[in-house]
Amino acid sequence: MSTLIPTPESESALRRRSCACVLRGALLGNLQDAAEAIGRCVVGHDRDTVFAQPALREEMMASLEVMRESVLALPDADKADMPDVPWAEWEGLRFVDGRSAREWRDQVWTVIHELVPTTLQQVSGHISQFNDGPAARARNEPKPAPVRAS
Repeated sequence: MSTLIPTPESESALRRRSCACVLRGALLGNLQDAAEAIGRCVVGHDRDTVFAQPALREEMMASLEVMRESVLALPDADKADMPDVPWAEWEGLRFVDGRSAREWRDQVWTVIHELVPTTLQQVSGHISQFNDGPAARARNEPKPAPVRAS
C-alpha cells in the first residue's frame, strides 16, 4: 500500500491557503465587529446627539476607519463572493476632504445608515456560510494520524 507523503511544494501551498483563510477570517471579523460597534454608538441616539458626544463620535469614526481599512485589505476574490456589498463606495470613502462640518456629518450619517447595515448583513451571512459550509465541516472532522515513510 502506498502512502502519499506531502512534498515541500504542497506543504507550502497548504500553508499559503491556510494563511489566506486566517486573513480572510480576520478581515471579515473586523468588518463585522466594527459595524456592530457603530450600531451600538448610534442606537437610541439622534444625529445631533451622536455628533455632540466626543466619545461616541470618536468610537464611530475609529470603527468606520477599521471597516475601510479592512475592505482595502480584503482580496478581490472574497469581495466577488459578496456582490451586494458596495465595495467601490468603501474604497472611495474619504472623511477628510475640506467639506463643511454639515456636509461631513451628512456623509458620515448616510454611511452609518446605508453602507454599514448593508455591509454588516452581507458579511455576517458570508461568515455564517463560511463557518457552516463544507470547508468548515472538513476543518472540524478528525484528522487521520500522520503516516511516516519507512
